[in-house]
Amino acid sequence: MWDSRTDRIERDGPVTVWRQIADDLRTDIESGELAAGSRLPSGTELADIYQVATVTAVKAVKALETDGLVIRTQGRGTFVRK
Repeated sequence: MWDSRTDRIERDGPVTVWRQIADDLRTDIESGELAAGSRLPSGTELADIYQVATVTAVKAVKALETDGLVIRTQGRGTFVRK
């Protein structure tokens, strides 16, 4: 599931890269591909998967947290909300 996802973002498009990553993950969450309780890769791992800077990947995850789709726990990771 966590193979390269560079083909899912448009670097020169009108939508920021972090928003595209958040939307991509949101689609997986809402479709059930990422089930409740599933652990997301770390910010560093997501950065590698999408071939972006870590700060960009972390910003995408923070957006999902703000929207109530994931919960981040220090030392444990980020999980899809139930």
